[in-house]
Amino acid sequence: MKNRNITGIVVAIIYCVVLYVYLTDTPPGEAPNNPLWVYSLFPLGVVVITSLFDYVIKFDFFRKKKK
Repeated sequence: MKNRNITGIVVAIIYCVVLYVYLTDTPPGEAPNNPLWVYSLFPLGVVVITSLFDYVIKFDFFRKKKK
């Protein structure tokens, strides 16, 4: 496996947690009523975030290069 950008993975996990909390936020006693396409935002968002950090931004906050 190639060297993955740890910052992108951490940001993607935070994205998943925030999206999960947002999608399941309903008044007490009611079930979440979301369209099915909303749940495709999980994998699409993770792929976009990790790709951005791997190929575009290329900055890794957790794995800094030694001088």
